[in-house]
Parts: sequence; structure tokens; C-alpha cells
Amino acid sequence: MNIDDLMQANTGISPEKLAFLKAFANLPTGSNSAAMMRQLMHCQQEAKQQNIQFSTDEQNLLIQLLTANLSSAEKARVNQVLALLNMQQR
Repeated sequence: MNIDDLMQANTGISPEKLAFLKAFANLPTGSNSAAMMRQLMHCQQEAKQQNIQFSTDEQNLLIQLLTANLSSAEKARVNQVLALLNMQQR
């Protein structure tokens, strides 16, 4: 699923969040997990500044969109980092 599919689907995501995601999706993306993680952190900071909070499902969807063009190995690295971050937050 890409951002255009998301915009057309009835996902229940608010128009404000969809607009934020669309703007974020239009940013230049990196081709590796480190670049994707920097972009994800930037997104998190921007959302916080705009007082936008994403549910766990919405966060997972965002990560899916961000990692769509990464290789299997890079996706695995991203998932490892995210798993570590989730463990630290508990």
C-alpha cells in the first residue's frame, strides 16, 4: 500500500493525519535503514510539534510505507531497531 492508496481507502485515519502522512511521504527518502530511521525520527518530532498522535496501527502503517522500497535485509534491520526501541519503552 502506498500513500495514494491510503488516501483513497476508508481507513478511519483523520484528514489531518492523512495530510501529515502525505506531506511526509513526499519527502525524499533514503535507500537504507539508517536514512529511513532518521526520516522516521524527523516525522515523530514534526508530529509532536503539530500535536498529532498516531495509534500503534497507524505507526505500523507509517513504517510499512517508509520501508516499502528497502531491501529485505534493510527491512530486517529496521525491524530489529524498532523491536529494541519497543523493549526499552516498556
